[in-house]
Amino acid sequence: MEKLKKIMLNKKIMSVSVSILIIILIISSMYVNSLLNKINRHEKPPAVNSEDNGIIASRHGEPRVDIDDIFTEDDKEIINILLIGKDISSEEENSRSDSMIIATVNKKSNSIKLTSLMRDMYVEIPGYIDNRINAAYAFGGMDLLTATVAQNFHVGIDGCVEVDFSGFEKIIDKIGGVDIDLNVDEAYYLSSISGVNFKTGTNNLTGETALKHVRIRYVGHDDYERTERQRKVLVAVFNKLKNSNIKTLLDITDDILPLVTTNLSSTQILGLTSNIILMGVSDIETYRIPADGAFTPDTIRDMSVLVPDLPKNRELLKEYIGY
Repeated sequence: MEKLKKIMLNKKIMSVSVSILIIILIISSMYVNSLLNKINRHEKPPAVNSEDNGIIASRHGEPRVDIDDIFTEDDKEIINILLIGKDISSEEENSRSDSMIIATVNKKSNSIKLTSLMRDMYVEIPGYIDNRINAAYAFGGMDLLTATVAQNFHVGIDGCVEVDFSGFEKIIDKIGGVDIDLNVDEAYYLSSISGVNFKTGTNNLTGETALKHVRIRYVGHDDYERTERQRKVLVAVFNKLKNSNIKTLLDITDDILPLVTTNLSSTQILGLTSNIILMGVSDIETYRIPADGAFTPDTIRDMSVLVPDLPKNRELLKEYIGY
């Protein structure tokens, strides 16, 4: 009888424990879903009227590259998310993407890498005449920009995350600013345009000054260093978040998500987040396309552009990403 009582008691304890666990999981799931529901979901934009916008249809129709034919099953261990910075200050309905960065989560090598796509690259845009790559976003949003990256660089994009300048400022402020190393020219220029006295070396940048910093084009090597500044700020954000406790992360996430637009599903977001957490990455590598020595500056249709050596840049990008 004593043995039977113990068995019955253990069963009751187990039953209660399982019930409590299920309740915790349900509550946690409801909380996570309530957070994810705050994200702005991407809607396919209306087609751009070529006559009204002076856009000439090109010889290229739909993307001529089938990504599924390029990569093997092993390559699905690599996740590419296109981070898009959008400029809405001009109040244009179809504004161009100001920054484009491929964030790569490589589960094979346990690494995270950022690759800037320079906005003045002259590339094929499916359905339109060849143009700067940032025009693809103005013509067809993140869908056309994704197709443009695939067609030109043979790299699959698994999803996009977009934030405009206002959202960028708010995100930086929510995490208490970012610590960025400024060289003497950057410190002087940023001081002159912000009214804040910055020093050479490490400075804490607020959302407003961080935005000014990543948009500088007249210090150093023009847009080349500009894209480098963008990557440095993203790395600084990552480093700050990875050192935060769970409560702080949840509070920040609750405030940040409404500022973000994505075409990723909630399941994809949760899977991606889990992968990043389990990888325990301490450092992020950065890169730029077109690579040095793999493009030619030119003027086409009165536009200053960079004409990339596509075969060379495809090879370098795929090697860097880890295909």
